[in-house]
Amino acid sequence: MPPAVSVGPARALRRDVKCLGALAAMRLALSLRGYAAIRAGLPEAPPTRDGHFYARQLARRITRLARLVPGASCLTQALALQYLLARAGHGCTLHIGVKRDAAGQFAAHAWVSCNGRIVLGAEGTRLGDYTALAGAR
Repeated sequence: MPPAVSVGPARALRRDVKCLGALAAMRLALSLRGYAAIRAGLPEAPPTRDGHFYARQLARRITRLARLVPGASCLTQALALQYLLARAGHGCTLHIGVKRDAAGQFAAHAWVSCNGRIVLGAEGTRLGDYTALAGAR
């Protein structure tokens, strides 16, 4: 794993503002336009060798800042991360899975992987319990 990159307070604040803006925008867009419209408008980027490290840094910020955006679900967070990564030229894959819990209730979860490694959405979740839906990119 590469060493942690130290960034100055102004640069860290700019990254936090970008992440918070992406979270708020995706949360609002999900309410107004829906998932299909958002996915159709997201830029695409090819996977990059160093993308996992950058994706993991952004994922940590998004997870932390999601507490400030009401209703920022796992899908909101995954879409925000995918958007920010694509804008930075790093490709990733958004996964959506479904399952029935022990009580028979339907549950869904979204997570993001980069270069085959999960960077967002695995904390506290047994992803193996979910059946991935086709069509995620």
